[in-house]
Amino acid sequence: MTVGSVPGQPRAHYSHRRTFSVKAALQTLVSKLPIVADYYAYHRVFPRTANAYRGVFSSFAEATQAIPKTIQAGYNHASLHGVDQAQTLKLEDLNTFQPIDYPVLVWLRDAFTDSKTVFDLGGNLGQSYYAYRRLIPYPAGLQWQVCDVPEKVKVGQGLIQRIPSPGLSYTSGFEAADGQEILLTCGTLQYLEPSLADILRPLAVKPRHLIINHVPFYRGAQYITLQNLWGSYAPYKIQNEGEFVADLAALGYQLVDRWCIDRTCTIPFHPDRFVEAYQGFYFRQAIAG
Repeated sequence: MTVGSVPGQPRAHYSHRRTFSVKAALQTLVSKLPIVADYYAYHRVFPRTANAYRGVFSSFAEATQAIPKTIQAGYNHASLHGVDQAQTLKLEDLNTFQPIDYPVLVWLRDAFTDSKTVFDLGGNLGQSYYAYRRLIPYPAGLQWQVCDVPEKVKVGQGLIQRIPSPGLSYTSGFEAADGQEILLTCGTLQYLEPSLADILRPLAVKPRHLIINHVPFYRGAQYITLQNLWGSYAPYKIQNEGEFVADLAALGYQLVDRWCIDRTCTIPFHPDRFVEAYQGFYFRQAIAG
């Protein structure tokens, strides 16, 4: 007797396929009904999906209060940063170049013609430092300082004990940007409560170059949402692009270049808060006179 002739088996397979197709059809239908789709995204998709978003809040504090007590809040948790990475990561794990960083590479190489200190705001373990050095020449005596949360800094400090990383160091303080010549930040400003202008304003000697990448902007009023980090919920800032550029211009920075990244951000029940694309910018200090 063949498998196909077992009584009832073909029907069971058919029933399974039919159940699956009905479920898929219902999900497709739900996704096309605006209010139902938002309800589904808010209550079903968000808790089960990394990099999903929900809620609109006026401040980080208000967003944090909306996080369930059973969920970790924020980004500075050892469980999110793989504390064992300091002993297990290899160089090939760190130096992968991301195509969205090509504009960064162009302007960083240009900035290196008159600068050799980098403040990498939100630089994780220094992945940009490792990836870019394979593609562009670094200046002699380069000093590259990563600024990230304390739990990430712990991992990084252990990492550079094993992997040759000349000039690379770590800090958790914004004030360390004072006197640095290049400020680089990729995919980080949305997690920081102060604006970039607020971080730069108190510095006695501000960076002459600002290279910013992979940050969500739109044309409405700034708001905070929540992002599921898969292990924690974190406040996530969506900025007004016009205000962002104007605030940096007020500090003496000239916008030289900007670019868009093909990524969107949808907030259930708030279609007016939709982010059509993430953006990058290159600013440099305007020359007086």
